[in-house]
Amino acid sequence: MNNKKSPFRRLIGSKLRQIYSGILFQSILRFRSRPLAVSEKSAMVFAPHQDDETIACGGTIALKCAREIPVQVVFLTDGRIGRPDWIKDEDIIDYRQQEAIKALEILGVAPASIRFLKRSDGTLMQLSDTSRQQLITELAQMIQAFRPAEVYVPHKHDRHLDHEATYNLVQAAIAVSGVQVELFQYPVWILWQSPMNSNLKLTEISGSHRVFIGEAHERKNRAIAVYKSQINSLPQGFLNRFRSNYEIFIKT
Repeated sequence: MNNKKSPFRRLIGSKLRQIYSGILFQSILRFRSRPLAVSEKSAMVFAPHQDDETIACGGTIALKCAREIPVQVVFLTDGRIGRPDWIKDEDIIDYRQQEAIKALEILGVAPASIRFLKRSDGTLMQLSDTSRQQLITELAQMIQAFRPAEVYVPHKHDRHLDHEATYNLVQAAIAVSGVQVELFQYPVWILWQSPMNSNLKLTEISGSHRVFIGEAHERKNRAIAVYKSQINSLPQGFLNRFRSNYEIFIKT
């Protein structure tokens, strides 16, 4: 029996997800979040892939950089899985790295403040004990060297293995580093839900804060547009909430 969905059913499913996710986002903005101003504190942003930092935190990064507040961005994987047909296998890692450098330049982050750790995309949750500990040690050393006041990581239940692994790895690294930080989780995939099978729990979005990024809105959208290798392959409507005047963070 063929269980593949017809193009029409896929289209309807995508539209439902787009509408429902928009409702979730607006509900958090209006009823389930507190306002949060961008602080004058240094920040370290950890992203599993080249684009997560910009779509989720780009406005906050840009506002901090405009005030000359130190910001560093660390990418854990090489992004090799996100390869469109028009890029060769051997070129995708460098291509995505260059996209990240260009996008972050728009936001105000200098190349010297960007780190690419180049772990294999899609493997962060399956690292051996030795590889995991080596990565935690490397992350802890970077945290100790920069000593950020704020750390930004993907949501701990972001419905994506590399994202959830990044949260766990950074949490462990913070503990090893001994540096006291404020931790902010940024949601990427967790709000991309379908009303037919939503498994979002209210506890997962408790502690939500909304940051108004109006001054940086245009810069953020220009930075998102740099990621040509990624934006066309994302689900239709997925980027809508990331192009708004607000960013959502869960403060823990």
